[in-house]
Amino acid sequence: MIDKLTVREIIGRRDDIWCVDADDTADVAALKLKNYKIRSLGVLKDGKLVGVVGNNDFAREVVARSKVPSKVKVSEIMTTNIRSVTLDTPFVECLELMEQHHIAHLVVFDDNGEYHGMITWHELQTRVVEELKNQLDLLQEYAFGR
Repeated sequence: MIDKLTVREIIGRRDDIWCVDADDTADVAALKLKNYKIRSLGVLKDGKLVGVVGNNDFAREVVARSKVPSKVKVSEIMTTNIRSVTLDTPFVECLELMEQHHIAHLVVFDDNGEYHGMITWHELQTRVVEELKNQLDLLQEYAFGR
């Protein structure tokens, strides 16, 4: 059942965790977002997560202010007030956090504080759709047989 799902079960074991260094320039981060086809990146400083940078940060802090991306450090535009969950956080709690804070990404840490990327609204939405399809199949089978 979907209400029993945890972040660990949703994201699985990821081979790639996309991030950028806080000292990189905005153009480097923007290129990574484009190439990886994602909307947000974790920002690391000395191997530790210090923020998140995404499309909105570029629009608000670079484009709207007419700054040159190659002259702006990621640390100058990143969001530092991040919302996080653990690998054992329930699915429903993730939805509630995203709704409460009007965000589409949650940073994921393990019990030791190690960064495991982000869980996205899209991933949660996909799981809801899968679960609804499964329930519909079960109901149809129950009502009409195989």
